Amino acid sequence: MGERLLVVAPHPDDETLGAGGLIARARQRGDEVFVLLMTLGDGFVEDAARYYLSLDVNPEEYRHMGYERRMETLRAMRELGVAEDRVIFLGFPDGGLDSLWRTHWDAVWTSGTTGFQKVSYLDAFNPGVPYQGRYLLDLLVSMFRDLRPNRLVMPSAFDTHPDHWATNAFATLAWANLAQQDLGWRAVSRWGYLVHWPAWPFPLAYQPDKPFRSPSSLINLRQEPWRIESIGPESVEQKRRALLAHESQAELIKPFMLTFCRATEMFSEEDRWSPLIKEGTGWFVQNPRPNWRQRLVGRENPLASAVWKLGFQEDVVRIAMPDGFRPDYRLEVTIHTVGGSHYRWITGETLPEAVSIEPQRQAVVMRWPREWLGEALTVMAGVQIYVRDKCEGKVPFRVMSRSHG
Repeated sequence: MGERLLVVAPHPDDETLGAGGLIARARQRGDEVFVLLMTLGDGFVEDAARYYLSLDVNPEEYRHMGYERRMETLRAMRELGVAEDRVIFLGFPDGGLDSLWRTHWDAVWTSGTTGFQKVSYLDAFNPGVPYQGRYLLDLLVSMFRDLRPNRLVMPSAFDTHPDHWATNAFATLAWANLAQQDLGWRAVSRWGYLVHWPAWPFPLAYQPDKPFRSPSSLINLRQEPWRIESIGPESVEQKRRALLAHESQAELIKPFMLTFCRATEMFSEEDRWSPLIKEGTGWFVQNPRPNWRQRLVGRENPLASAVWKLGFQEDVVRIAMPDGFRPDYRLEVTIHTVGGSHYRWITGETLPEAVSIEPQRQAVVMRWPREWLGEALTVMAGVQIYVRDKCEGKVPFRVMSRSHG
């Protein structure tokens, strides 16, 4: 019996950038492949300005761009051997997935480009669904249950693009909800592909006979293994043609896209993620140290790690910041319980009385009562840091259990 592969992508072209070779090779073997697009790419402002030769693109034109990118995706998937009825478009907001995860779990999000507040593309999977995080999660749970993949491929938790890491968070939480109800889901392999990372990929060049390498800082972190998948010349050529089928993107970022046409693809094995446990400290989620390229372009993550202690009387997170906590920093802790609620606490804002924040020399410690998370034994939690509403870094969202701490 062959594999049943589900590739989840935030925007049209990400499925090919991250896993085009994997898809082509799977189809050559006769495996079933489904591709699920979270958005139709209707929020790429620079691309729309180039496409319409205007700096004043209106909502109707952004919507048209969404339909155009849908057609490009179908052409790209034909190059990889994936039939049209195996490609699913959800139609959620490009540029808004992280907001649905963080701030609009129960509130309706309005797209800044299309003006949509709900899925309004006629050929989307389920038109009319409001742009709210909880509805997107419910939709993913339902679709995963129906498709029943034995391999789930999605963006890496470390990807720095907000729509990419949010896609990982939504897909992982959907999987965790199913795994809590059905132990068979725990056997599903979960792989993460990387598209956005500071000063990477390097060099920007089309080198189809060369191996593709993920950032050494991520590989050396050793919290999860990275695997190399050999693609083969035929699949590399299919991937190249599929990428060029995304014409609206190729006209703008063709060198970047063709850099991903290599003899190998690399995936983080997220189902084998292992927190670096220190005695008595709970779940230790670490970030890689910045390399010289990241320092050169000024893209250093101020957050080194987060240690989550999910206790029986209180819950604690210690956020390590080697350069200290500056007055203009705003830390945001977001927690989703598996099968339950959503919580978000931000330094500098009015917090519930029971939440305490303790700044230390190179860390910030936040505590809250254990009962706030109810009877939930499993949560998905992460941290982000903002300066003047711009995200400067994060600690990846990870699934953790109370029994582990």
